[in-house]
Amino acid sequence: MRTTALLILLVVLVSTGEALQCNTLDGGTEECPSDDYNACVHYKYEDVEFMGCRTQRFCDFVKAALEADGSERTFICCSEDLCN
Repeated sequence: MRTTALLILLVVLVSTGEALQCNTLDGGTEECPSDDYNACVHYKYEDVEFMGCRTQRFCDFVKAALEADGSERTFICCSEDLCN
């Protein structure tokens, strides 16, 4: 019984992890609003720059478009805290 209770507590603690944190352009950070926003992004091309939370689907789409375009734009997409 005690083992079962400890196992349940462990599962609850592990599954309630904190939200992803991403860097922002103003030098701060933002907490991604939901599990859907599971990637940090840094995009830069000429005068356009963005840093923040996005979905992995967004990252995959932009990466494919940039590869097809042969563009040399800065595009970083990662899933660890403050990795952008």
